[in-house]
Amino acid sequence: MIRAVKAELIKTLGYATFWVLISLHALLFLLVLTIANKATLNFNGVESNILLSKPYTWGTVAWLASWFNLILALLFIILCGNDFLFGTYRRGLLDGFSRNNLFKAKLSLLILIAFYVVVLVTLIALFATPVLSSWENLLTGYGYILVLFIQMLGYFSIALLIIVLTRNIALTIIVYLLYFALIEPIIRLFLPDSAAQLMPVKIISNLTPMPDFLGIMAKQFSQTDSIDANTLNTIDTINNSTSLTQNIVVACLYIAIFIVLSYFTFKRKDF
Repeated sequence: MIRAVKAELIKTLGYATFWVLISLHALLFLLVLTIANKATLNFNGVESNILLSKPYTWGTVAWLASWFNLILALLFIILCGNDFLFGTYRRGLLDGFSRNNLFKAKLSLLILIAFYVVVLVTLIALFATPVLSSWENLLTGYGYILVLFIQMLGYFSIALLIIVLTRNIALTIIVYLLYFALIEPIIRLFLPDSAAQLMPVKIISNLTPMPDFLGIMAKQFSQTDSIDANTLNTIDTINNSTSLTQNIVVACLYIAIFIVLSYFTFKRKDF
């Protein structure tokens, strides 16, 4: 298996598309984070730069990073699809690799790209976010970045299943985008709210929810006359219908299901 993983990495690092999309992902995240550092919010006439304020910094960073998950999902689809398109899997079998090892190598790539996101987001946030230059409460809320890792695995596992089923890059991208933007949202319209909240894309996307910036400002100004008690109580009533812990558990279950389905489909595919 180690030989298969090494071959997978060498092949991936040799793709120009890999470096283009990885660089685009990093630059876009850096740009958005830079803008967020300069942004201010106004509440009842009081301005505050609270988008990345402690102890909510890592939650906001994870949310911003999730905007660009699609770029890496498309990259993963292209990398997997190229192996079908150019007969790489067939050559791998002829070179003595088993289907087991070929699939595990691709799964390792999936995990490594998700791990790259964690490392990249952490380093860029540390160097580009002034509020993180202090050691005080530096890692408070860092768990959101680890949740981002699970979210990436979720997006990649869906992409893996579709590309294994279709073996076609263009078709996979179309189906992938349609499912996220149209198919699942339409399905959710016909389901009870409790069931709709547990659909795969809904669960996975909810792993990095938009921070409650209004609530954060309310808490910051609650000790001043900038906000009244009624407004604060109204803000405190805004809650998600499912907890983050539940989302993580269900997302991990979906990831396992998608990977298992991908594995058995891969085992039966004619290369």
